[in-house]
Amino acid sequence: MKKLLYLLPLFLIWSCNDDEETIPIDNNSFTTYPKGYFVATTTGMDTIKFEYQNNQVTKRIGEWMELAGSTGYDNKFSKLIETQVTYSGNQAILNKISKMEGYTTKDLLTYNLNGKQILEGIFTYENKPNYTEKYVYTYENNQIKHIDLLVSDNNYKNDLRSRRDFYFSKNGNLDSLVYRESTLDYNDIVPPFIDYKIKKRNVTTFSNYDQSQNPFQNLSLFLDLYYKSLSKNNFRKMETIQYDEEGKPSLGISTSTWDYEYINGEVKVLK
Repeated sequence: MKKLLYLLPLFLIWSCNDDEETIPIDNNSFTTYPKGYFVATTTGMDTIKFEYQNNQVTKRIGEWMELAGSTGYDNKFSKLIETQVTYSGNQAILNKISKMEGYTTKDLLTYNLNGKQILEGIFTYENKPNYTEKYVYTYENNQIKHIDLLVSDNNYKNDLRSRRDFYFSKNGNLDSLVYRESTLDYNDIVPPFIDYKIKKRNVTTFSNYDQSQNPFQNLSLFLDLYYKSLSKNNFRKMETIQYDEEGKPSLGISTSTWDYEYINGEVKVLK
């Protein structure tokens, strides 16, 4: 898991259409537990599919795998990679399984839950046996307020590395998030902390929302759908701007846009 988790790509139907659009809503076409959705890949359109038991997702078929930079692509989509989700008490355990020849993964993600709210996400990696990432979720008014990344390895125990602060609009949609790295005391007198006076940060804004209900709200366990799951409606533009130590925007700007297909005013998903 890379430190800049919020920069994970979110894949759906891709376009460069940023125009505002109001879509009429027909509740009869809406589903809170979609069986899949459409994605744009390097070879065309494909689908990610889900399986459920007792209104809980138990399997995802179709995942993205990171590729070496020499390929010219950051990632590749394959239906031969699945994620199995098992539940035990207040925990959800995500185990990624590969059926691809030459590609294996035994990385494990364990969530501690309070109902449908995620309290902690703990990552362990096959190739890093002494390394653990813990994401601690803090809520305010039943909305995510911030997520802290804590790292444990041979030298540190729950060492604070970064924080993502979330901001919502009045209508319940995710407006923006701000990523900051922790400040270190090199004398080890004070543990790492988040210094809001430091101007260096990354700001991600979410905009161009439609007026349709969000079909991804019950799929927050999957990292590439987490931001989408937080809102009432569906954002169609995401832009990240990096600010330097002086608070000036740098050249590091990333913009993504989506053009969903709608049926009866709702985002087209598999039912």
